[in-house]
Amino acid sequence: MKEKSKTAARTRREKENSEFYELAKMLPLPSAITSQLDKASIIRLTTSYLKMRIVFPQGLGEAWGHTSRTRSLDNIGRELGSHLLQTLDGFIFVVAPDGKIMYISETASVHLGLSQVELTGNSIYEYVHPADHDEMTAVLTPHQPYHSHFVQEYEVERSFFLRMKCVLAKRNAGLTSGGYKVIHCSGYLKIRQYSLDMSPFESCYQNVGLVAVGHSLPPSAVTEIKLHSNMFMFRASLDMKLIFLDSRVAELTGYEPQDLIEKTLYHHVHSCDIFHLRCAHHLLLVKGQVTTKYYRFLAKQGGWVWVQSYATIVHNSRSSRPHCIVSVNYPLCANPPNTVAAGFRQSCVMKAHQSPLRQQDKHQGSTPSNPSTVAIDRQSEESEIDQTVTQKSMAIL
Repeated sequence: MKEKSKTAARTRREKENSEFYELAKMLPLPSAITSQLDKASIIRLTTSYLKMRIVFPQGLGEAWGHTSRTRSLDNIGRELGSHLLQTLDGFIFVVAPDGKIMYISETASVHLGLSQVELTGNSIYEYVHPADHDEMTAVLTPHQPYHSHFVQEYEVERSFFLRMKCVLAKRNAGLTSGGYKVIHCSGYLKIRQYSLDMSPFESCYQNVGLVAVGHSLPPSAVTEIKLHSNMFMFRASLDMKLIFLDSRVAELTGYEPQDLIEKTLYHHVHSCDIFHLRCAHHLLLVKGQVTTKYYRFLAKQGGWVWVQSYATIVHNSRSSRPHCIVSVNYPLCANPPNTVAAGFRQSCVMKAHQSPLRQQDKHQGSTPSNPSTVAIDRQSEESEIDQTVTQKSMAIL
């Protein structure tokens, strides 16, 4: 009796293992990987694959269940896709509404040291810094569009910075803090409309997945980056007061380094870009690294130079406390602008920022006016400036 039960149990296990083995072979992974998977990993990867088919019903190529009619084009697309991942210098990932990683490219191992099989099917919150969990939840939260009854499916742009777990060796990991590395993620949230069973005329919008690309920020040795002629570096205190600038700033902005030292960066940034720069500054102080959006830097001879900065917090080697900010900056133009219209507009903007209303508040020590009123006044001032600049430019022409 015992022999029969043992034989039946062994036969059942063999059939079960055979079914799991066949299921593993159906996964879009190399056979060298699928042959080494355990049962839990097979179930986890299979579930992720089925979720991906919900997000992309047409499939993601032949390996993901969609057979192309044109074989030559399919081969070209598959080969091109592998080259794109190699040249991307980042990794692609798709996250479900509950935070489960439905797909992540193998290139994540280059940046995080974690394999594709290890990450797929697990919650992204397991690999994100606890202080960034709320931000990740906000990224995955959809917002209904204004004209929802006209849209069946739409995408919402997402750009954010996450501190993700990194297990690479110190010489290859770049800048890490407590085992976490700052990753710049940019992509979109895929939103789809679903009809309600109770009322066929009503519907709701649900997030079906986040598709994003993760990029590593410049390494910790940002001061060792080779500076080319189209970039310059500055060192600043934690409040963005400039301490040191290299000589290339003169060629790109017109300022000599001594003209900018002991002045805050905000003093030379266009007023419309200060908000985005302040947000990037806050992220830098919290997470240690940041890539700013393009902002307008005031040129000495007039006009603005569009600049993007890669900033890093440098810590004191003894106390491990934040010491200063080192930033590598990439202007869009090689030479600073020098036009009459740009210079005239620049002077008008500077005068507008020192309007009689502001001077009166400064001398009398009174509180500023209603913010909405100040915003309207500023818009009217800027419109007048635009008209004046246009008239002056036409007169010059």
